[in-house]
Amino acid sequence: MTSINSMTLEVSNLTKTYWTSNSRFPGGGIQPISFSLKAGTFFTLLGPSGCGKTTTLRCIAGLEIPDDGRLSLGPTTFFDGASNSNLPLNQRNIGMVFQSYAIWPHMTVFENVAFPLRVRSQLKLSAAKITEMVREALNTVGLSGYENRSATQLSGGQQQRVALARAIVRQPGLLLLDEPLSNLDALLRDEMRNELKRLQKQIGITTVYVTHDQHEALEMSDIIAVINAGMLEQMGPPREIYNRPRNAFVAGFMGATNLLPAKLGESAGTGDYRTITLDSGEVIKACFPYPIAANSKIAVSIRPESVSLAAPGTAVPEGYNALEGSVLSSGFLGNIVRYTIQLCSNRIQVHQPADIHFNDGDRIAVHFSPEKSLGLSDERRTA
Repeated sequence: MTSINSMTLEVSNLTKTYWTSNSRFPGGGIQPISFSLKAGTFFTLLGPSGCGKTTTLRCIAGLEIPDDGRLSLGPTTFFDGASNSNLPLNQRNIGMVFQSYAIWPHMTVFENVAFPLRVRSQLKLSAAKITEMVREALNTVGLSGYENRSATQLSGGQQQRVALARAIVRQPGLLLLDEPLSNLDALLRDEMRNELKRLQKQIGITTVYVTHDQHEALEMSDIIAVINAGMLEQMGPPREIYNRPRNAFVAGFMGATNLLPAKLGESAGTGDYRTITLDSGEVIKACFPYPIAANSKIAVSIRPESVSLAAPGTAVPEGYNALEGSVLSSGFLGNIVRYTIQLCSNRIQVHQPADIHFNDGDRIAVHFSPEKSLGLSDERRTA
């Protein structure tokens, strides 16, 4: 399939609120959210259940009508609250793949993929043209020769490919994917991540992907938007989101981390280092990737892979933080051992190479770099 000429997706101050049954309190949705996606971007909306990521996707699709804001794809305006205009879903030229795939069991693979072409009578496609487009879409997803198979004869991974072929057969300007891998087993899900990303790059289509799985987001995305309680917490490339989270929520949601509570005395600017007294009374040095005001509640984020363990009395690497603790438990994961370490009043997770071994109950020295100890805002959302 030739590259689709995608257009820039613009989302400006998009708002959608769901109200509780007594209509007095908001029951979910999204607060004003804005982003702009260049053509061909793989963009992931990431967050916990109920945070607003699927609501955002449904508003882009036209399955929900926003309360306010503006949505456009290239020169086409999908929604504009100021002028009270809303383009119907069937006129938005988008492809969608849902969690359930929505494959019709009574149809062959060919008919499933051909369905969007047949129902749009305004396309006025000949039977030969439909056959050509369906075969091209199936070839793109690696299902050539499956045209006459019944959908009930397909594996989960093959059904996912059929759903994807059906979404791209019309060469849409935008592809929307709502947790399309969640129904697959772990091994197949890993395989399909790579395949889906390859297909997206091959086709060249702007893609909005919804997931609560941070591993999917990190591996597949060009840009990630982390959503919490209807608000956009942080948006950026995967490495930036992982290595420089804006706050404790983002750090905790973007993979395993240890969050040690503290209160910041003097203010800190971007890139500043400060000596911090944790709530436990232990003193460490931390780096601040973003400015934080004095007397703010913070959490120091330390990734498990950034910590090293040693026998008590071992020389501390120059400039490193050093704490003491004991091994509560350990788990062998093949390439690493995951330790749970009890510090003064905090428990932390530590990942060590498989050839480093400590026993449960061992006293331990805990070393980690201030550069990898991130002082982050821990002010809780109230919305």
